[in-house]
Amino acid sequence: MTKRQYAYLILAVLFVIFVLQNMQLDYVSFLFWDFSMPRLLLILSTLLIGIVIGALVPFRKLLPGKNK
Repeated sequence: MTKRQYAYLILAVLFVIFVLQNMQLDYVSFLFWDFSMPRLLLILSTLLIGIVIGALVPFRKLLPGKNK
């Protein structure tokens, strides 16, 4: 196995450990909604929202006529 394959294997094992340790249910209240979801989904959805916002903010600065 190459070093890259070892790195992928280690990352996969760490991800499985992360998943198994974050399976508890968390209760979320957002505006008028109350629901429960696994902590892993809450963490991943927060990460996804951050990635989308981070990708859109610099994009708006590149649009002509939108710079102030």
